Amino acid sequence: MPISIVHTTSQENKGSCSKYGHYLNKENKVLKKEGLGHRQQFFFDQEQNTLTTLKAISMVDDNGKNKGLAKKQDRYFTMTLNFSNKELEHLTSTLAKRPIRDVAELGDKELQDYNEVIRLFTRQAMRNYADNFNKGITEKQLVWFAKIEHRRYYKGTDKEVLVGKAKSGERKEGLQTHVHITVSRMHKDYRINLSPLANARSGKNLVLNGKKVNGGFDRSQWKQRNEDTFDDMFRYKRGLEEKFETLRVLKHGTLEEKKVLKMAIQNERNQVIENRSLSNEIKMAKSIQKERIIKRNNQITR
Repeated sequence: MPISIVHTTSQENKGSCSKYGHYLNKENKVLKKEGLGHRQQFFFDQEQNTLTTLKAISMVDDNGKNKGLAKKQDRYFTMTLNFSNKELEHLTSTLAKRPIRDVAELGDKELQDYNEVIRLFTRQAMRNYADNFNKGITEKQLVWFAKIEHRRYYKGTDKEVLVGKAKSGERKEGLQTHVHITVSRMHKDYRINLSPLANARSGKNLVLNGKKVNGGFDRSQWKQRNEDTFDDMFRYKRGLEEKFETLRVLKHGTLEEKKVLKMAIQNERNQVIENRSLSNEIKMAKSIQKERIIKRNNQITR
């Protein structure tokens, strides 16, 4: 599933997002050193594809001014959209019409199209984000910016590093596309707090534009909405093992629920193996039939 993470905040979230915004240019710096400056990523938001770093930062910083925020309150939040390898393989192979193991295998035009697909999904995820507050707001009333990255590096805490299979700082292989999002705490037009860290059950009896609305943010629901959006947008046939609901039940479900679900997962795995075997048999039969036809035609020609 597209894992949608709302990161915990720190003291830095109570001030400008400048440090974080500049930090997100790290991949661009590497690309320049490698002579791949033309494949750099710009910041983007709901409507614009090429925001400069300073413009992106000022948008979020300025939106938090003169709206009643206390010094101890977070002024912005950071989030990440992460994709599974299967999801990224589906996107790239559908776009390029061939198997893709790394974005480096995409031509410049293909990479542009791929980035646009990721931007489209991110924008829909932010529509889901706005809707998930249950306050009747839309994505146009949010102030945010995002940056796509296609590389990841091992950290000292990663399992592969701990067991000696990789070194901290080494680049991870394969498709690693993910999206960093920075969003203002405040509504674009009103003094309305929009915190994704506020539980949905805690924000009731709020008033927006003279109307009573529910408050709070259900992070699990946002993840589920983004998964559904991905599947609908890209016609992705998600297996039971990949579903957010499956992970939720395996973590929080009863023993009986877990038992039933594990059996269903195993049955699905067996079916996949059976289908793959049947597919291979069909391919082999067609290959044999083709060879026979060629042999027969050669005999006729002689």
